[in-house]
Amino acid sequence: MKTVKLQITNSPDVLDDMRVFSSVVRMAFNRYQDGLSEKEVYATVNKYFCFNSWLLQSAVNEGNSLYKVNGRGNVIFGGRGNLIKYLKGLVTKEQLRYLRLMPVCSVGAKDFRGNRLIDFDLTNNSVIYKPSRDTHTEIQFCPVKKKLAQELAKVQELAEQKKMPVTVKFTDRHLFLTYDESLIYNEAYKGLKHNRILGIDMNPNYIGVSVIEFGKDDDFKVLHKEVFDLTALTIPSGESSQHKKSKYFTNKLKHETIAIAHRINKLVDYWKCSKLAIEDLSIKPTDKQKGKCLNRLCNNKWERQLFVSKLKMLAGIHKYELVEVNPAYSSIVGNFAYGNENTPDMVAASIEIARRAYKKFEKGWFYPKFNVERLDEQWKQTLSGVKTWKNLFLKVKESKLKYRFLLSDYIGNAVLSIRYKQKMWSALTFS
Repeated sequence: MKTVKLQITNSPDVLDDMRVFSSVVRMAFNRYQDGLSEKEVYATVNKYFCFNSWLLQSAVNEGNSLYKVNGRGNVIFGGRGNLIKYLKGLVTKEQLRYLRLMPVCSVGAKDFRGNRLIDFDLTNNSVIYKPSRDTHTEIQFCPVKKKLAQELAKVQELAEQKKMPVTVKFTDRHLFLTYDESLIYNEAYKGLKHNRILGIDMNPNYIGVSVIEFGKDDDFKVLHKEVFDLTALTIPSGESSQHKKSKYFTNKLKHETIAIAHRINKLVDYWKCSKLAIEDLSIKPTDKQKGKCLNRLCNNKWERQLFVSKLKMLAGIHKYELVEVNPAYSSIVGNFAYGNENTPDMVAASIEIARRAYKKFEKGWFYPKFNVERLDEQWKQTLSGVKTWKNLFLKVKESKLKYRFLLSDYIGNAVLSIRYKQKMWSALTFS
């Protein structure tokens, strides 16, 4: 077990809880000295203290730990040194009372995302203490060094996956996290294949996923094609748009975005991919000139940064490589090179993203070879004289012709379609 001590920066209002918790620990310790059993001790403190039941249990455990260490010997709460300082007049009575206070302790619970009373946001240097439904206290701590920050990020992820209990102690000045560090370093996926890559095409409404495997001659085959449909959460349908703007749907979209990141992480393990390829995007809020709804969808509702940060965290935990590639013209390359009735737009783009990640830094690898003979007869006539993918993009844009294999046109070709009613998103698999 490892305990990390963190300096609190925002002085949370927890002194009352510290006083009650310390009193419960002292009473529990004394009752253990009187020979009571754990059940009897809990019943006694529950009779005298109106306090959160989990904190009561944690305090009883603290008292039991003190009793096991000290037996029937005397314990000076607050420490012998502080008592001597008080007797010498070096500290006041009020100061001694403060020094005798113990940190509030909430014992870790694996099945409750690490802890019953704590929500972890360790990547943003904070936790939320929730002793009751109406009382939520944010505890912020100083930024830590890079190595510890990476470890805390792994702790948070394992806690969210219900794989690690995290015991939390805190005063108004310090925060203590206790966890089993051995769990952190045993999560690496095994047997990953260097020539298998999972590619992702990110959009506000759909997330396209593909798994490709390269052969000896740098040709590849597509092993898996899947689309995650989020339109039930992002586009008003059957309900008022005002309801869709509610805080519930905002939080629901964030929650399900994280859930899809975990689903993709499992696909990496299932297909034994050594690389996860995503687009290297840096998008600023802009007016798309196509109406308020599209602007709101792209600028406000799209949880792209949350999705990417979650994927990066999972890649760090499970020891596979996350590669960010330039997405320039990936959609048009994907649709013309790989798109068909079984490979809709977002999947075709994800194939191109995955292909680019295989040899990201090799000169001449960024674009696949342009071959006009691969185009349909209609496109050959329209695009005569085009020799590069960039020229193809400009020509198509100028002609305003549709080139995408839209999901709505080929959704019936999905070999497996699962709609998660409570999660409010769908997963469609293509052959």
